[in-house]
Amino acid sequence: MTVTGSTAVSTAGEPTILPLTHGHRIRQLDAVRGIAILVVILHNEAGKHLPAAWTPIMANGWMGVDLFFVLSGFLITGILLDTKGSQHFLRDFYIRRCLRIWPLYYSLLVFMFVLVPLVRPAEAIAIFGERSQPWWSYPLFLQNFFVTIPQNAAGPLGVTWSLGIEELFYLVWPWAVRSSSTRTLQWTMVVVVAVSPALRIVLEWYGVNLYANPFCRLDGLMAGALLASVVRMDGFRATAFITPARMTLIVTALLAFVTESAGARWIAFSFVAIASTAFVYLSLFDTHPWLRRILSSQVLIYTGTISYGLYLLHKIPFAALASWGGANGSLIEFCVGLMACYVLAFLSWHLLERPFLNLRRFVAPPPRTAHPASRQRGDPA
Repeated sequence: MTVTGSTAVSTAGEPTILPLTHGHRIRQLDAVRGIAILVVILHNEAGKHLPAAWTPIMANGWMGVDLFFVLSGFLITGILLDTKGSQHFLRDFYIRRCLRIWPLYYSLLVFMFVLVPLVRPAEAIAIFGERSQPWWSYPLFLQNFFVTIPQNAAGPLGVTWSLGIEELFYLVWPWAVRSSSTRTLQWTMVVVVAVSPALRIVLEWYGVNLYANPFCRLDGLMAGALLASVVRMDGFRATAFITPARMTLIVTALLAFVTESAGARWIAFSFVAIASTAFVYLSLFDTHPWLRRILSSQVLIYTGTISYGLYLLHKIPFAALASWGGANGSLIEFCVGLMACYVLAFLSWHLLERPFLNLRRFVAPPPRTAHPASRQRGDPA
């Protein structure tokens, strides 16, 4: 492998992600996470804490969550494939996922269901009101099945619907990977992606909330999983798919915006999943200088590193601003709220998330693997 500038190229002329990795993290995927979370925050707060002109611009910012789904499918499946057959395969996977997801998630639930009602009793009406009920569904990650419109729940509870989907994926997918051949897995992924639009049409006919229903968002996870499997195939050549990936990203992104504007989310979700998968592929293998510069941004990389905290906690500072009379839709107000989000996520990362992550080396150390793709592993959250 030779290194030219900031881009490394193998002796076979294939781009590699190794120069942009740090430890077990894939730095350019952290940058992709950073882009995704900033888009989500802009979408969630555009109508409240930004000038009105931003509202139509960020109307489709919900698509950032689908990018998270593709990233999760890619990274989780990569880890599972790389460690398949190792001792304590399932035990170690579940321990590591719990240490990543549960500390901040359950801290947030304690904050919302215990601390806030004690300190601000008036807020208990919204928290325990109809739009966030039943409260017990949140500790069990079942809010998508029992809460009427999970994304409309009070405060930060309204973003936990995506964790409900991810936890279901974590629960089922490792068993599928362990018990199935690579070919069977790949066919499963392709079938799920292919039938998802038809499933959404049927469920929409019966009045199901497509946005937060776990079975309506599987194609993003499976598209990412399929990518993880393909890049680990013998004879895979990254350069052969860079131009098709660029064209796929452009075409499907445009189709996603068009179908969303037409109210056809049953197919818009599919286009977003495909576009997100193409973007993840390009972030890994496209050596175009401008893309490398963007994905090498230390701001985006750090934003991606603390993206879990930003995602779960970002509504708290903006809600505080609103309660203090700060919801006047100014750009300065939004910047103040965003800075507070970064501070909160910084504290969460260093005081809560990272200490629990460090426990993984004692209770579930990553197994050694000789598979070449193990070099492409990263923390999926």
